[in-house]
Amino acid sequence: MELHKINKPLESINTILSHFPVKQPSLLEPGQTLPIKVKNEKASRKIYFLLDGALISSVGKDEKKQNLGIMLSPSIIGLGQLAPDGTIAQHEAIAPCMIDSINIDDFIKVIEEQHLWPDVINVMVTIINSLAARTATSGLQSAYEIIRSYLIYMDSENACAIKERYTVVKYMQTFSRLSRSIILKILSELKAGGFIEMEKGRLVRINRNLPDRF
Repeated sequence: MELHKINKPLESINTILSHFPVKQPSLLEPGQTLPIKVKNEKASRKIYFLLDGALISSVGKDEKKQNLGIMLSPSIIGLGQLAPDGTIAQHEAIAPCMIDSINIDDFIKVIEEQHLWPDVINVMVTIINSLAARTATSGLQSAYEIIRSYLIYMDSENACAIKERYTVVKYMQTFSRLSRSIILKILSELKAGGFIEMEKGRLVRINRNLPDRF
């Protein structure tokens, strides 16, 4: 499965959010992080609702930090905690974010009462598919294959306005371990061949089908 073929389940997200009226919204400024779960602190286990703004999700720290993806409002954050050993993830605001939250036990109660598990599962499956697609992309054999995959995703993605938010190099360095020099070299060759159009480092469009190999 390819990233650009995965659609955000907006209908399920909005259905879930409709059962949780906004109570205590807070503002998360760019650069601030939202911890989903702190080890050995059960009281901190919450589900967060991203009502406005954008976050970048990651796991690990320092050199082991791995960026997972960008979340744009509306989104539901922390569903991984529904599993016994949910992943401890961190979310950093890349735009001003309006956040609301609810205790995970209260969240589960409403979900059960309103029979919303199919919508929760739909959201979670989409997240899993996105992570699987990114993992598959990172495991491709050549640098060109990785860059090709991300170019197609950036060109076709609309929900997060990736092309407007990021330069191609910054985006690819954020979600892959490719060096700047390799990315620039391949992008330069694709531009020279007329395959892509760029302006001020940002992707404008893909002009014609990118070759499978380069």
